[in-house]
Amino acid sequence: MPSRTLHLAAVIAVSLAMVAGGLIWLLSGNQEEPGPPRADARDGAASKEADASHPIEHVIFIIKENRTFDHYFGRYPGADGATEGRLSNGEMIALNPAADVLGHDLGHGFFDGLKAINGGRMDGFDTVTDGFTLDGYTQFGRAGLPAYWAYADNFVLGDRMFSSMYGPTFPEHLYTVAAQAGGVTGNKINRGEKVPGGYCDDPSERVDRFEKLSSRQSAMVMAAEERVDTDRVDDFWRRDAPCFDFDVLPDLLNDAGVSWRYYGDAGFYSALLAIRHIRFSRYWGPNVVANERFLSDVRNERLQEVSWVLPGVGHDEHPGAGNHSVCEGENWTVRHMNALMRSKYWKNTAIVITWDDFGGFYDHVPPPHLDVMGLGPRVPLLIISPWAKQGRVDHTTWEFSSVLKMIETLFGLGSLTERDRRADDMMSAFDFDRPTKSKDRRLILEPRDCPPIAP
Repeated sequence: MPSRTLHLAAVIAVSLAMVAGGLIWLLSGNQEEPGPPRADARDGAASKEADASHPIEHVIFIIKENRTFDHYFGRYPGADGATEGRLSNGEMIALNPAADVLGHDLGHGFFDGLKAINGGRMDGFDTVTDGFTLDGYTQFGRAGLPAYWAYADNFVLGDRMFSSMYGPTFPEHLYTVAAQAGGVTGNKINRGEKVPGGYCDDPSERVDRFEKLSSRQSAMVMAAEERVDTDRVDDFWRRDAPCFDFDVLPDLLNDAGVSWRYYGDAGFYSALLAIRHIRFSRYWGPNVVANERFLSDVRNERLQEVSWVLPGVGHDEHPGAGNHSVCEGENWTVRHMNALMRSKYWKNTAIVITWDDFGGFYDHVPPPHLDVMGLGPRVPLLIISPWAKQGRVDHTTWEFSSVLKMIETLFGLGSLTERDRRADDMMSAFDFDRPTKSKDRRLILEPRDCPPIAP
């Protein structure tokens, strides 16, 4: 908590000083403005051949749903985990064994994230929507997540991966493609029309987002966030249509001639449905496709250089409606990892698996307060590659923009926003100097029998 508080104080002091001097330079709020113009991005993007110092030719970014680090890996040896959690009344309670299926959702919206973090005290998880059930104060061990723990044993587990913002799903997913959310702070609100997918396809939808903030206003918002003054934060929100035109990583990849594919062409989670110049372009269809296509692309040797993979309902591990089984979600991951490890791509591929927000579950590590959007609570992170360090718990501070920074570093690209410009590029997770036999790093696992799901 002290480091978070000191960081905020420094940001406020610098912001106010710059306002007094007449200089508007936004470290915080206006990183949500679009990044550099696309022409600048082209100028800063090197060709694929510019960096031959590493063997990685393919990056796969898998985004699952709604879990925290302590919930999945709080008991993992060598990681900064917790087995107890603090309630809002100050009481410490044990984190009980987690259920494979949680039949109801827990609050994980923007204000839920603020309440849970509570200015860095990390004692408000029982105050989020349905937090009174204390179902958020639970965790898995090795027996409940045998495959994920096996991947951690053999590759890299990150225990300082924070969600890019306080929540929820839609704007977090925007960070996974854009290193920003355009100031969006909530999921979409449908105003009557029902259009499959929505976003740019449905002009009736709306989302809450921050208005354009000055440096002084950003400092005021951040101070209100520390106090969990949600009414004051809400004063700076407006409601807009969720269809945007800020640059996304596929733009930089296109400019540099790097191939890509986004496996998630429909539904609530598809961030690119909200990017107008992608949704209504020649890339929709060839590059943005159904998530079910990923395995066939691997088997038929059609994998692109950069891939985003959204598992979809039933395999994303999201609690709540639909009886989503963590076991079934982990089995989905095992099948996809097995296919990749058996393919020709394994020898030069890096796979990043993370979860999009905290889902209402407890975590004890205060996130850095970078700007008005977050960071949010920690989420699990696995980096799987024959070039990943073996059995490493990496303590570097990361967020979703760090994955974009990794891709930008590997393929010689420019940056999109201040977030990815300042992010660590995750290179500490790899050892490119030591020769490796990719076959020796394969970890073929068997999907397990999952507990029956109650009707």
